[in-house]
Amino acid sequence: MRAPTVWHAMMRAPWRFLFGAWPWRALGYLSASVAIGLLLLPITILTLLFLPLWGIVIGALERRRTRLLGFPAQPSGHVPLRRDQRHLWLSVRMNEGATWRETVALLLDLVVGWLVLALVFFQGLLLVLLVYVAVSGVRGPTRLNLFGDVWIVATPHTWLLLVPIAALSLCVFAYANAVLAAGQATLLRSLCGPRQHEMTRNVERLVQSRAALVEAFEAERRRIERDLHDGVQQELVTLAARLGMVSLELDDLDATGADTAPVRGALDVAQGQAEHAMATLRDTVRGIHPAVLTDHGLRAALDELADRAPIPLRLEIPDLGRLPAPVETAAYYFVTEAISNAAKHTVATRLTVRAGVTNAVLDVLAIDDGQGGADANEGTGLRGLTERAATLGGRFTIDSPDGGPTTLRMTMPLQKEWAVSDASVAR
Repeated sequence: MRAPTVWHAMMRAPWRFLFGAWPWRALGYLSASVAIGLLLLPITILTLLFLPLWGIVIGALERRRTRLLGFPAQPSGHVPLRRDQRHLWLSVRMNEGATWRETVALLLDLVVGWLVLALVFFQGLLLVLLVYVAVSGVRGPTRLNLFGDVWIVATPHTWLLLVPIAALSLCVFAYANAVLAAGQATLLRSLCGPRQHEMTRNVERLVQSRAALVEAFEAERRRIERDLHDGVQQELVTLAARLGMVSLELDDLDATGADTAPVRGALDVAQGQAEHAMATLRDTVRGIHPAVLTDHGLRAALDELADRAPIPLRLEIPDLGRLPAPVETAAYYFVTEAISNAAKHTVATRLTVRAGVTNAVLDVLAIDDGQGGADANEGTGLRGLTERAATLGGRFTIDSPDGGPTTLRMTMPLQKEWAVSDASVAR
């Protein structure tokens, strides 16, 4: 059941409202408004240029202060920033609509605070006047000048008439204070709270930025792969060819009877090192971004991966055709991480990979027969799969009970709402 607010309390029977805590809570809220109004006046005059920053402070205060009147806790309308983004705090806040709404809330607090001060002063003055007239009547007939030419005579027989007047005044003041406090709180909550369209826009920006980062990262991986393939790898091929030519020249020297054994030994070592460097570079290039994935798609890349996997890899994947590049890349590295996890952390003897597309969603499963016990929170690779899937609007789950088997699953939609083109990334 929803907690009652001061609005609900005023709709109850009068005696339940008047003899409860709500009139005092409303009076306390208004007293705080008076204090805030008195404090804001010199602040506004002396630090006019910093009003948006003071508005942020007032917004945080008002989101908490309205709880005194029964309103629920209210979230902030500001975009949360991480610790490493603190240097951007001012520029971000000054460009948010929430900051300027809170500045309006500050000005509202300033005006309302002084109005409430006048209202509370009038209420207190009226109550003091009624008490003064009553006390004067008890002491004996007294002729009193209320204001201007208004005179009254207070006697021991007439002062009792002031009791119902005072009681009625207190009731009126209680309701008036509650209405004013509830109205101010409601207006301030509308100014200091989040806007749904702003929250939606922030979520969209977050999704787009994450997708842009993934796309930029993949583009950089492809660039590095091309540079290594077309640069360093070709240089190594040329070096191996030159070493082969030197070997042929040594054969000619052998025919003349020259002693080439020491040189040939050094040459054989150099050729072995060059071949090892080429093999290492080829593995590195595949790990960065396999060219077969870009040229021929996911199934071909997984077939090549199965040929060099450290454990037997069984692929149960139909012809999927070409899928969006980010989806193919994510699925490929999902399988490579499953292989790495099974080979390094389990005693699995085989790994089965299944994939299919249903309702425009790619579903990939990797099942090994190891001892289980895998935890997505312990390894950076599995955490990376979770983030990659979330970036593409999908999900990554792991089911690894003790004793096995371990089942990794990644689902990704094939829609392109999340995709960011290379042109947009370049901009």
